[in-house]
Amino acid sequence: FNGWRWQQWKADYSEADIKPCLDYFSKQFSAITDKKQGAYCTVFRLHMDPCWTNDPSKKAKNEADISAFSIERYRLYLQKLYIPLIKDAIAHGLYVIVRPPGVCPGDISVGDKYNRYLKAIWKAFAEDEYIQQNSGIISIELANEPVRVHLEDGSDSDKALHDFFQPVVDEIRAQGFKGIIWVPAIRASMRTTPSILSPTVRIISR
Repeated sequence: FNGWRWQQWKADYSEADIKPCLDYFSKQFSAITDKKQGAYCTVFRLHMDPCWTNDPSKKAKNEADISAFSIERYRLYLQKLYIPLIKDAIAHGLYVIVRPPGVCPGDISVGDKYNRYLKAIWKAFAEDEYIQQNSGIISIELANEPVRVHLEDGSDSDKALHDFFQPVVDEIRAQGFKGIIWVPAIRASMRTTPSILSPTVRIISR
């Protein structure tokens, strides 16, 4: 994040860092839900940060670069870090919105590497039994900040946003997840996005 400005002391994370991370967030959850202090937070947005899911032997250029992503590390930290974090947040009375590792590249296209990446991320997430059992409290934010979304051939179309995200939604639903899915919109499509996606999807934009 910001060229490692805030964490130059440690460029990657391992299982040894799980407990300190969980302990830190547990303190945060206690603080932000402490009504005696006037804190009334009810929602926690969890970024499954690529510092955990990237292969430390590979170097990614930035958060939009998925070349260092490891599905094995993702599955490991999903079970050992992310789901325990979600459980603790829920135990503190919080709803949880979960977003994928990193951010969208500047240009993405239907069926491209990033489209397949999102499908793999959310398939592994949505098929977990605990996630499914708590889908009324846990919601999924499909992707973070798409800029330009194209059709498979690289051309522009009002259908591009639908054709890119609908297969990801379908993959999630196929695993049995019934909760809210937050679909990002790009500014130019804000008027049309709500009507082109399947039911039980909510729209979010920055």
